[in-house]
Amino acid sequence: MNYKKIKKIVLNLYINRKQIMNDKILFILNPISGLRGDKRRKIRKEIIKQIRIKKLDGEIRYSRYAGHSSEIAKEAIREEYKYIVVSGGDGSINEVAKELINTDCALGIIPSGSGNGLAHYLKLPFEIEKCINIIKNKKIQKADVLEINGRYVFSIAGIGFDAIVAEKYSKIKTRGFMAYFNSIVSEYFSFKPEKIKLITDDHEIETEIFCIVFANSNQFGYNFKIAPKANIFDGIIDIILIKPIPLVSAPFSSLRIFSGHADKSLYIDSFQCKNLKIIREQDGFINIDGDPIIMNKEINVKILDGCLNLIVP
Repeated sequence: MNYKKIKKIVLNLYINRKQIMNDKILFILNPISGLRGDKRRKIRKEIIKQIRIKKLDGEIRYSRYAGHSSEIAKEAIREEYKYIVVSGGDGSINEVAKELINTDCALGIIPSGSGNGLAHYLKLPFEIEKCINIIKNKKIQKADVLEINGRYVFSIAGIGFDAIVAEKYSKIKTRGFMAYFNSIVSEYFSFKPEKIKLITDDHEIETEIFCIVFANSNQFGYNFKIAPKANIFDGIIDIILIKPIPLVSAPFSSLRIFSGHADKSLYIDSFQCKNLKIIREQDGFINIDGDPIIMNKEINVKILDGCLNLIVP
């Protein structure tokens, strides 16, 4: 056998190996996501079962601590995985997705957090078998990502009351809608509106806010649709500015938000832009995909258009 034939065989073996690797799916499971322990165990067992039934060429790795999912995702990229699927909530999704920005890897989601805002927005099923079928079909769409002072947002971010509730909720061991609702109620009466300066390409305003939301998708979670018109595929940021709400009007405004009509409230203004600067009086919390993070008083928000490959229904 001559040198050219040997070289051709070796090259074909390398190409075939790379194709095989690119068809493999890495599943990253978060054992401490928002659900109770028994439900988490059932989800893990069902994912393993469905991978076997659907005959997917997949591997499972478990995140063990905060930030570990990001490390696993980086390693998977080096290993040339093309599909990385995360089972968890919005925080787990954020950890993995930020490593996949502007790569050839595609992100799949199996919702198993508490609020599951991005999963609700994408209309992902909450039955594992149906989720695995979506992943198996590998239909990919390029999604937008928000960047806020160097941090990435895949669903929603906000300052003001939104961020205070996220910080309160993060300290509660109990997960679920009632725990989230109780956090809202307990913080509402002590919260003081915040003064900000808001600057876009078109205008500049100074105002007092109850909350301001930077929306890539349409909701916080639990189908709490704060930004009904937001679209993760349109290359635009939806800004929802909530003014201080009188106590007597709070139930009605809340009802409009929960029913998906936040844009019809007298106390809520909304607009769209590609870049935004917020200057507040002091450093404070910002809610990024459900996680409260301290950020300085100047906040710069921009849209990264179509930079994430997302597996969709």
